[in-house]
Amino acid sequence: MDVPVPVPGPGQVLVEVAYAGVNFAEIYRRRGWAAPAGDAAVVPGLEVSGHVAACGEGVDGLAVGDPVAALTHERTGASGGYAQYAVAPQELVYPLRTEGGEVDLLTAAALPCTVTTAYGLLAAGRLTAGEDVLIHAALGSVGSTTAGIARLLGARRVLGTVGSPAKLARAEAALYDELYLRDDVRGWAEPSAPEHGVDLVLDSVSGPTTTASIGALRALGRVVVYGNPGNHADAPVSTHALWLSSKAVIGYNMGEIAVQAPRVLRDQALRAAELMASRRLAVDVGEIMPLECAREAHRLLESGTSVGKLVLRVAD
Repeated sequence: MDVPVPVPGPGQVLVEVAYAGVNFAEIYRRRGWAAPAGDAAVVPGLEVSGHVAACGEGVDGLAVGDPVAALTHERTGASGGYAQYAVAPQELVYPLRTEGGEVDLLTAAALPCTVTTAYGLLAAGRLTAGEDVLIHAALGSVGSTTAGIARLLGARRVLGTVGSPAKLARAEAALYDELYLRDDVRGWAEPSAPEHGVDLVLDSVSGPTTTASIGALRALGRVVVYGNPGNHADAPVSTHALWLSSKAVIGYNMGEIAVQAPRVLRDQALRAAELMASRRLAVDVGEIMPLECAREAHRLLESGTSVGKLVLRVAD
């Protein structure tokens, strides 16, 4: 489909796209779960990497040709990232040249959504050094990235769950102390196993997994819920049970934060970029597909069989 090249307005940056990340949020959008008010966006895609092609009025600190990554979330006035060009507000355009080096364009395609979400989840869950964290969908792009950041933040143990036995063999590569089958609730959550519970659970699965995750917490433990790929019914959460057990359930939605607190996202993205540029944080890129294979990339992500980050190559 051919559409005009976006024109950056005041405070916006036009990016010539090299790579576009593929995210489950784009599948939600395609299903109609997260449709914005008014006209639907023509082009999907929430994150890109590439070079600055033009700057709108009032943009400073960036020049044509600079390597950048950008969050192209439609609610911020951005255009979709599955395209040769995308426009985004400067606040959500992140320079890839840092004091510690430069983030390469391929892995930078995961910075605006995947890596920043991973950083934001741990911030929302208030992970502190010496705590134990359990990550569901542990070998997905967000899960594996979160494991790496949790290690850097001093987590005592990093545990994870996966949906199939075939994924258990990836435990060492994914920085996990232990991996469990998600259906093996007795293994990771009953009774408050292992080692009498964990301090933080990051839950992108929802439904019954959320209920079991609350049971897996120690006192003062937190569950951060940030997805529902299986379209599960809402998990019943008793506020009485939460206060009696001294536990908390927290929601995290990057789109809402991008609208209400973009500076928070920017700060977290720039911190994450420093970690990536200095090679302290590795991003597991699973598959690289040409842009015209976006449909197949969505099918693969929905199947639950993919490991690591799916990236679309837009330009050589």
